[in-house]
Amino acid sequence: MRARLNDSPDESATPNPPESGSERSDRTAAKRRRRRRIGGGITAGALALVLAGYAVVDAYDLVPELPGFLTTDPPIEVEAVPTPQARGTEVPAPSSAVDDSAPVPTKIPEKIDAILKESDVKGFGLEVRDGLSDDVLYAKSETKPRTPASVTKVLTAAAALKSIGGQQRLATTTSFDPQTKTVTLNGGGDVLLSSGDSDPGSVNGHGGLRTLAEDTAQALEDDNVTEVSLALDTSRYTGEDFDSGWERSDIAKGVITPIQPLMVDTGYIGSKDEQWRARSEHPAADALTAFEKELKKTGITVTRAEDDEAASSGDSADGTATDGASTDNTEEVARVESATISEIVEYALVHSDNVVAEMLGNEVAIAQGEDGSLENGPRAVLSVLEDSIDLGRTELVDTSGLSYDNRIAPHDLTTVLQASVDADDSLAGLISHFPVGGLTGTLTERFVEERNATGVVHAKTGTLSTVTSLAGGVLDADGRYLVFSIQIDNVDKDKILEARKTVDDIVTALANCGCR
Repeated sequence: MRARLNDSPDESATPNPPESGSERSDRTAAKRRRRRRIGGGITAGALALVLAGYAVVDAYDLVPELPGFLTTDPPIEVEAVPTPQARGTEVPAPSSAVDDSAPVPTKIPEKIDAILKESDVKGFGLEVRDGLSDDVLYAKSETKPRTPASVTKVLTAAAALKSIGGQQRLATTTSFDPQTKTVTLNGGGDVLLSSGDSDPGSVNGHGGLRTLAEDTAQALEDDNVTEVSLALDTSRYTGEDFDSGWERSDIAKGVITPIQPLMVDTGYIGSKDEQWRARSEHPAADALTAFEKELKKTGITVTRAEDDEAASSGDSADGTATDGASTDNTEEVARVESATISEIVEYALVHSDNVVAEMLGNEVAIAQGEDGSLENGPRAVLSVLEDSIDLGRTELVDTSGLSYDNRIAPHDLTTVLQASVDADDSLAGLISHFPVGGLTGTLTERFVEERNATGVVHAKTGTLSTVTSLAGGVLDADGRYLVFSIQIDNVDKDKILEARKTVDDIVTALANCGCR
């Protein structure tokens, strides 16, 4: 894979004049009110994760101190990526609780310029806007497209919310052909299935294969059917299931898996107690095996579909995966549904989950009337957002950000973010679905020491071996909501940590800003 180079900011803190006791009291009260308002942007799932002492990390954003991880050929020891176990609910965007009478900061340029001047890394592209008025408060190389890394997921999430709708769900179903006595497990796009019971309170595991098997068995028994053949239909997604620009070695590293329309736990294999888990080479077939096991437990006699059916589908002829197995005689007998698209989007963003992001890209294509595929997904995402982004400079090769060939300009990212502030539909929740500074996801360990930034920064991270990016929103010290995008690529690997520090310094300065 390729690498690239770019610039970075650093923070210059201007000391505050001494405050009187009453001023300190007023300021403390204002901070408390501000934190109560911004609290609306932290989901129930985020709080559950914090209380459980659970920090979720992105496969790339976890260890930028090890540049080259997952992006260069030599193997490198890395920390474990904990297994995501998120729960989420619909929440308003953080900006929705902000008083629009709060003053607009006017001294942001001098704050940011001082940080950039002190930084050892040069070449940043960034833009800061007022979230409510859309006025540009700072811009530098903002129209130059750059490799965004996982910040790509911002566009994918926005397109999913707009085109599919936040309240929609994905259904995994079984159908039965009485002539051939074949039960077909039909992939409906849910890559967050569990192998056990459905859990209505979870995102990962909302739909369970045990529940689906038991409901299927009950329907079969009602028709006095006790013996069936079992097949799998993965025809919802077409074309190649693994992008040619991805590294297959990343499957074993737990970064990605072939994108198929049903999986258990996004294709992770092994015990959840393990420190490091790989993903499967054949996640849909694994899901079929799990479903078969549960169906047999109900007392139904199960055999696999004939080998020639598998061969005719183009899949492996071992009876484990048969696209298009259903016929005109089949009818649906049972189903389980996923969490809402809004909750799935939050899961993808908080955990920076590449598999979920690629699934969402496929589903955006389907919502646009196209085949769900890795080829159509990026185009469909751009099509949905064409009123917000400049298609002449934005290029998406995938919808997760794994590819170095993706290109997004900071200006286009902040345009999408600001649109979400003004939105009155599912898109309005976009920023609230981002990781929260110092508390959740890939921002758990960032903005921890600066109290004014902890809990008020909602942003999506992006990190590759030579790239660091951050895009999101922040409530400043006066209660004004700002949206921002900060990107740099082509960074020397030994300076990537300094680049990330510069990004954090800029955002912290925005959080501290009463810059009038």
